[in-house]
Amino acid sequence: MMGMPFDLDDETIAASRIADASALVGKGFAWRRSGQVGDGAALKGHYRLTELRPGLVLHSSDTTELVDLETRIEQRPGVTFYLFLQGAVDAAIDGSPIIPAGEGDGGTVRAAVMARTRPTVFTRRSRRGEHLRKVNVTISHEWLADCGLADPLRAPRVAEFCRTHLARHGWRPSNSMIAIGEQILRPPSYEPALQRLYLESRALELVAEGFGQLGARRACWAIGHVGSRDLHRMRRIEECLREFANPTLDEIAAATGTSVSTLQRLFQAVHGMSAFDYIRRRNLTRARRAIEHEGLSVAEAAHLAGYRSAANFSTAFKRHFGVSPRSVR
Repeated sequence: MMGMPFDLDDETIAASRIADASALVGKGFAWRRSGQVGDGAALKGHYRLTELRPGLVLHSSDTTELVDLETRIEQRPGVTFYLFLQGAVDAAIDGSPIIPAGEGDGGTVRAAVMARTRPTVFTRRSRRGEHLRKVNVTISHEWLADCGLADPLRAPRVAEFCRTHLARHGWRPSNSMIAIGEQILRPPSYEPALQRLYLESRALELVAEGFGQLGARRACWAIGHVGSRDLHRMRRIEECLREFANPTLDEIAAATGTSVSTLQRLFQAVHGMSAFDYIRRRNLTRARRAIEHEGLSVAEAAHLAGYRSAANFSTAFKRHFGVSPRSVR
């Protein structure tokens, strides 16, 4: 069931109305105003939180905080694009800041995308008098699958990003993306059905441009607090993986001048998974491509992926892709 949009014209927005709308993206919405819990005025301005179609939720806000406010909600899995046009941002997901310190101040236009593969806790703090202009677009994993964006063969970079828990990519938005944000904040005065269509078209443009930005960083995204030195080392490790077929962790460590323990830490920090899981997923994806495009047999694909047993390979393949290797062949 689609939620009712809150499209207000410089009106006062109560926290209870925000809580009701937040059911579109999560559950357990809680807020604290000036140290007290309860209902009351929270924002003044333009506010919208609506589901444009199943799995595609738009949240836009051009508002001024009326009180000091802390909010918290348990978010469902999904991918959210953040476009901050004006204002300070003190928000985090499971403790990882959406806009880390040093990535811009309240006067800098910023954009980011974060993926969640399991429920997470979103928290935000704001102060009375702050003016925030932002646009968020959240898409579900089901929506991604319906669009073919979860398929590692059709959209390998997007698929890898979206299945990495708390993967984050930030960038300075282009002029076209800023224009999209402004159009969402102040859409034309169409009748409701046409305005929803207009907003959906702009939201999809923002999603497309945001996913296009993933190419700016070579298959490496920061999970939480990851320094530039670790990201550089991770890129060297990924280049090593492209050069060698099924290397051991000891071989990767020797080739990149790191220790095995450092490798494990880097994979967990950057990709949110162990080195073993990352390499296994990479090998399975490479094997699937070889089956589909080169006509390899299941046994040959198993060898390519580093499996001694075709049966074990088939089990791992089906668990990862949801289909058997014979069916894709």
